[in-house]
Amino acid sequence: MTVLSHTFGQTTIAKLSDPHELKQLLVDPWLQSETVIIKPNFVATDPGYATDSEALRALLEALDSRIVVTESHMVPRSTNLMEGGMGFIVGDEEVNWMWLMGGDGWRWQMENPDWGWFREGGHWDQIKKEDKAFLDERGFTDLFNEFDVEYVNVTDEIWSGRIADPTEVKRSVESRFKPAFTEKLYGMVPKKLHDLRGSTFISFAKLQNYASFTLKNLFGMIPDPVRAWWHGPKHSRIAPSIVDINKVYRSLFNVYGICETLHTNPVSHSEGEFLNTLGTRYNIAENLGVVAFGRDPVSLDAIFCNLAGFDINQFGGYIGKAEEEFGIYDRTALEESKMKIGSWLSH
Repeated sequence: MTVLSHTFGQTTIAKLSDPHELKQLLVDPWLQSETVIIKPNFVATDPGYATDSEALRALLEALDSRIVVTESHMVPRSTNLMEGGMGFIVGDEEVNWMWLMGGDGWRWQMENPDWGWFREGGHWDQIKKEDKAFLDERGFTDLFNEFDVEYVNVTDEIWSGRIADPTEVKRSVESRFKPAFTEKLYGMVPKKLHDLRGSTFISFAKLQNYASFTLKNLFGMIPDPVRAWWHGPKHSRIAPSIVDINKVYRSLFNVYGICETLHTNPVSHSEGEFLNTLGTRYNIAENLGVVAFGRDPVSLDAIFCNLAGFDINQFGGYIGKAEEEFGIYDRTALEESKMKIGSWLSH
């Protein structure tokens, strides 16, 4: 059966009646790489937000390569075993991990960006247990065993000192792009991944209820479990952080973008059934079956952002900043895709 799809430059958007139809679509030679690295979106435990195991299964079934899945630790997905996360003391106040996500905790972390206290205070051991629980409970552990997938946790690798030579990473990046805004990024590539350079790296993003697509998905390759410092005061560092982590990985791999809403996606609603970690109410749209993919993450993100009705200048205008480094997107494709895709993303 022919899958309904439209192509705009290097970006294809398809509506699947069955997620397993993905195999018919992913025929790009890049995806025949001996090893394919996949960065899913394991963003939070909130219902509907994280990549689900069935969507990842559809992607794994579409590939015939050795697979490595990579992700970092993140506090919002690390409350599977301990509500609110581990406690600790700041000043004379007893707080927990989720405090880091709020105003006072966010500001404290920007002023104290070193994670040594977390690594050495038992928190690291706990977040590893939380990560295992997330993978077990969501079906990923079984899926990884079934498909012989290697799982590489970026935070664990970097905090253990198993990193690629930052000088080599710097050389790779600056041979193609402007220097990163902070050289800290050059020391944040796990050696296990660096050893696979030249392979295809899929940013497997999930449609959210905010403007996060394949470029921002790579923000998750920064190892900090909360990235307040990388957002910066009034989000002043978020755009360069997103763009520059993309520079790092684009200098080492063939980065291919896929953004999906195959099974579920969150939709903000003031009276929604669900309440997320940040206090936003939302509903869940189910089985839209839409996927966008291609070699040009900037165009893919711009098109999907426009189709989903989000502000393309959100998060400091990272899509526009990415154009400066990776090439402009076709403005005419925004209107053309609106006409052809129509109500595919309607809930």
